Amino acid sequence: MNVILQIINDQKIVPLFYNESFAVSKNTVKALYDGGIRVIEYTNRGTQALENFTKLKEISATEFPELLLGIGTVKNIKEMYDYNDAKADFIITPVISEELVKHAVAKNINLIPGCFTPSDVNLAFQNGLRLVKIFPADALGKNYIKSIQPVFPGMHFMPTGGINADVEDITEWLKGGAIAVGLGSSLIKTDLKAEQLTEKVQNLLKQLNQN
Repeated sequence: MNVILQIINDQKIVPLFYNESFAVSKNTVKALYDGGIRVIEYTNRGTQALENFTKLKEISATEFPELLLGIGTVKNIKEMYDYNDAKADFIITPVISEELVKHAVAKNINLIPGCFTPSDVNLAFQNGLRLVKIFPADALGKNYIKSIQPVFPGMHFMPTGGINADVEDITEWLKGGAIAVGLGSSLIKTDLKAEQLTEKVQNLLKQLNQN
């Protein structure tokens, strides 16, 4: 988990997306990778998710050798095991449950659970997890992480949901205690061409690294 945590911390953004088409999914991953992204969350939000993810992992060793590809929107143990078998580098959930956490810890699965309340964060913290997703972030606001952070020393937070893909909004979240933010449709728009996405990501990473 330390390597994943470090790269997420360095990258400051974690793009997340899903598309029914494998070709579109592959092109999106390539556009992000070409832009400098090394951690991506593919989301389990459609009938082709597992098949597409499996194929992406199969080609990533040769086509995207430095990429850590995880899966998001995993809601139960079967899904977690399916994607672990597909060699997901990490697994992100929208919610947290003791059952999921216990199974992940027992199987040494890199789990990043979705948390909303301090009790959610505490469940992750007490089980030795050190990175949680704060979701939905826009419902909690930019001061939330700073408010709960002192209670959980060593815990890291990645807010996701409703965050704009611009340096000003992201920087506010980072100043509020986040190590990175998850970016979905605000970054990966359906009408955006691959070269435009690559350029957008390059500019965003450059600006964030200047701050």
